[in-house]
Amino acid sequence: MRRTFRAMLVLVVVLFFGAAEFCSGRNTSFSCIEREREALLKFKLCFHDPSYMLSSWKGSNCCEWKGIGCDKNSGYVILLQLKGSIFDQLLRYSIDDQQPHQLHLIDDVEEVVSSLLKLRYLEHLDLSQNNFNGNLIPPSFGLMKQLRYLNLSSMNFKRRIPGELRNLTRLRVLDLSDEHYGRLKVDDVQWISHLFSLQQLEMSGVNLSHASSNLFQLESIDLAGNQLSGSIPDSIGQLSKLESIYLSGNQFGIRFPEWLLLPKTISVIDLSNVNMSGPLPENIGHMIPVLQALHLTNNLMNGSIPKSLCNSKSLTHLDLSNNMFSGSIPNCWRNDQSFTFIDLSSNNLSDNNLIGRIPPCFGKFPIMVNATQLINAMDLAYWYWTHLMMVVKGRYLEYTGKTLGLECSIDLSSNNLIESIPEELIFLKDLHNLNLSWNHLLGTIPEKIGQMENLESLDFSQNGLSGMIPKSMSNLTKLSHLNLSYNNLLGPIPTGYQLQTLEDPTIYIGNPQLCGAPLLKKCSNDVLPPITSTFKDNNEGALKRMWFYIIVMSGFAIGFWGVVGTLIFVKSWRYAYFQWVDDVKHWILMVITLKVARFKKMFNGNLDD
Repeated sequence: MRRTFRAMLVLVVVLFFGAAEFCSGRNTSFSCIEREREALLKFKLCFHDPSYMLSSWKGSNCCEWKGIGCDKNSGYVILLQLKGSIFDQLLRYSIDDQQPHQLHLIDDVEEVVSSLLKLRYLEHLDLSQNNFNGNLIPPSFGLMKQLRYLNLSSMNFKRRIPGELRNLTRLRVLDLSDEHYGRLKVDDVQWISHLFSLQQLEMSGVNLSHASSNLFQLESIDLAGNQLSGSIPDSIGQLSKLESIYLSGNQFGIRFPEWLLLPKTISVIDLSNVNMSGPLPENIGHMIPVLQALHLTNNLMNGSIPKSLCNSKSLTHLDLSNNMFSGSIPNCWRNDQSFTFIDLSSNNLSDNNLIGRIPPCFGKFPIMVNATQLINAMDLAYWYWTHLMMVVKGRYLEYTGKTLGLECSIDLSSNNLIESIPEELIFLKDLHNLNLSWNHLLGTIPEKIGQMENLESLDFSQNGLSGMIPKSMSNLTKLSHLNLSYNNLLGPIPTGYQLQTLEDPTIYIGNPQLCGAPLLKKCSNDVLPPITSTFKDNNEGALKRMWFYIIVMSGFAIGFWGVVGTLIFVKSWRYAYFQWVDDVKHWILMVITLKVARFKKMFNGNLDD
């Protein structure tokens, strides 16, 4: 009895401390499977590791090694995350670190896969951006049937993607994209239709001939930068779960596909640089209620910008640049619109044929008024496309990754915009870049432009702006690029603060009435000449001239018809008028006759003398 009591007491104590340890949240230590540890060490020997990515791979517990994840119950390796980093000098920012780190294959690629096959429960494999020295993708990857995530992008693989990948039926994410277009190719993509669980497929840069339509679970399609031609399969419109589609950099030569309006879940459309023509569907804003990003730059699209886009409450990125759009910019976007990027040059409207005035509603986009609203509301770990070209500070810059989401920009350059710059624009206090160059804007620069405190790049060049440069512009302490060239500005250039650092005289070239540093023309001490109505406000002057012409023409019409109409309708006045005309005529003839007779008499008298 006593022995039984002691056994029960020991059991209670063991259970108590076990429960206490479990409830305390401390991680219980467990070791990985020995044969999997040996497989990982064999995997390590296949690579040269100049950046010491695998330096932590030592010791008996491989579950504690960097890049390794184990199942907490069994100890089996289920995750291998060894993504490298390629720093492309063409990019302004790298997605990851500024310094590259890679594994370099020094053994047979089949040995690598052979080692990985011993990780029988591996679900997540990411070897992207490491250097596999131009080898083929081994077909044996298709034997890793437990995989749910596979990323082999940018690994310097070449030639054919093996169809054996069809066996990875549990795969949810497959990334085979490559930054060198055409280095990888697919002869037949029917194998993709066997990946029944696939939700995300990324094959940008891969040479594809056609795409499969039996991928009903797909949420994202990325086929950007391939060598696709012909038409886009209509069956893509049947992908009811599709959220994003990236098809830029191909040669489809199509009109905007109407079937793309069918999936109500789609939020990102990138059909830039695909040789697309024709107008945008008028009902696009009604048919895609959750659309967040529409990227159609570098095409041949025409017609007007659909007003239905005003109904897209979630739309934040709009890029229609380098097309043939015409008409005016819709003045219907509401105060709750969450735009962070507008490119109508290019939520960019440049290089189109847009006309009319800049809508005052552009000054009411809340995200540009207070960008912190965006940062608090959205995850900026990634953005809608991997990179985007923008004209900023006089140069084409490419924004990638996190930096893209932080850029609030409006580019309306190279259009036919007229009238004045709306005063409402000054309320966009978190706007970083504003480009209104190469238009026909008149009037003056808004006096309170200095309130746009986060402005870094400002381009008003090649317009008809007049008047003096507002002194408040010197309050733009973050301004690093300014271009006011080729306008009708006059008077002294403001001094102080940030403008003192902008010493390039070409900023102000083409404004002959400007003076002061950095121009060589000095300002005189004389009082500046009064600003004429033409320079003060061309719009006001044009309006006054218009009213002058209306009054003059109206007065002429009233006077003319007051006289002629009376003669037509009053008979006695008409007789009297014609009698008066006859009397005047006879009087003129008589005067002329007398003058001629007197002249002859004088002339004959001179001859007699």
